[in-house]
Amino acid sequence: MKTYARITAGVLAMMMVGCSSNAPAATATPAASATPEAAETGTGVYTVWNTTGEKITDLYIYDGEDKGQNFAEDGLQNNASVEITLEDVPADSEFVLEFKTEGGYTGAFETLHVEETAIAIPAADTLTGATPIVFGEPELKAAYTLYNATGENVTEVYLYEEGADKGENYAADGMEDGASFVIETTAKASETGAKVYHLEYTTESGRTGEFVTLHFETVPISLLAEDAMTGATPISFTKPE
Repeated sequence: MKTYARITAGVLAMMMVGCSSNAPAATATPAASATPEAAETGTGVYTVWNTTGEKITDLYIYDGEDKGQNFAEDGLQNNASVEITLEDVPADSEFVLEFKTEGGYTGAFETLHVEETAIAIPAADTLTGATPIVFGEPELKAAYTLYNATGENVTEVYLYEEGADKGENYAADGMEDGASFVIETTAKASETGAKVYHLEYTTESGRTGEFVTLHFETVPISLLAEDAMTGATPISFTKPE
């Protein structure tokens, strides 16, 4: 019995070895390769307003040594704006905004982020710090310098928005021939394009003049004598000699 047990155990051992040699070898599963995430991009939209009081000749927004396009093109007039759009740029970008005016005033802001915002470039003498720009929609100023070139005293001058009351008589104290004064008004930048004003005046002799399509701007205006008019318009956008 003992001999049989030993033979049987030996046969079983050989069978186990044979079975293990016929089993397929284990195959290692390669680790999944990581896919890099695409960098987040965004679009910057900048509405830049010129409130320097003069024309801007150079305007750039860039993030490298190459300044690229001059967004002022042929010149950005005072109180005018330009919308600049930078599409599909890295969301964490920082741009340089750089400008130069016709009079040689220059400035740069070096940490402009990717966002949608209004930006005002103010006059150098109105800055309250080192930053040469102001974020947010600016309030613009229109100025009308009126000259009395009628040849007589002017007793009434009204400047009012279309549809509104006449309001203040700017010549209530009298405006002598040859005299001048300035009328100023302000408005939000986005509202100025739709504003239309009426200008009316009356002379001491009772002659009246009216101009009903005055826009939001800074201009000289001469109140003309009747014999100086070349048509129906009783004013000219010039300073008299």
